[in-house]
Amino acid sequence: MCFSAPVSFSTSATLAVIGIMTLRKTAYNKEIPLGLLPLLFAIQQFIEGILWLTLPQGEQYWLTQTYAFFVGIVWPILVPLAIFIIEPISIRKRLILPVIITGIMVGIYTLTIIINIGVSATIKESCLIYQYDGDDKSYILIAYVIATCAAFFISSQRRLNFIGALNISGFIAAYYFYRLSYASVWCFFAAVVSGLIYLYFRKNIENPLAKAQVCA
Repeated sequence: MCFSAPVSFSTSATLAVIGIMTLRKTAYNKEIPLGLLPLLFAIQQFIEGILWLTLPQGEQYWLTQTYAFFVGIVWPILVPLAIFIIEPISIRKRLILPVIITGIMVGIYTLTIIINIGVSATIKESCLIYQYDGDDKSYILIAYVIATCAAFFISSQRRLNFIGALNISGFIAAYYFYRLSYASVWCFFAAVVSGLIYLYFRKNIENPLAKAQVCA
């Protein structure tokens, strides 16, 4: 992210606490994938903090590929799948299925990049820049945004709709104001937004009817 290692580490620590609290609020196994998101973002931010510290000493190949694994494989697959699992309305579940398929395709594409080319990370103009050698495929970016955001809007849960709106707003802001490092900036914003998942589970506990709908 375009700040510093301390920001990444402090965000990681905060999300780790929120992630543990979120998992403690889950009551059913089907809620665990969604509840894991803040904790996984904490790990990703910790990795980025290490990159901030170690990249000045040289390339950090495996650490960068691990970060790319989270960004390009975990999020586009896990996010729509987690929302699909807890969605109680059948027609909405069917609408989320194409989003999951899109996420799997993005994940396969990212895996081929990691295996065959590799992703590089550099510090430039006080920003962390992630790149790989290859054609600039804008449709991959579109597919990625669909995979990581669309299911939030399809969900029947209004609090998830709100999280999705914040997430897509973060992408738009990052893409237009931090073009050089929008991937890192958006991931940071999405990590912060993921903390709201705790509020989603807490509100469900306070509202037994909403809980019953999610777990039907």
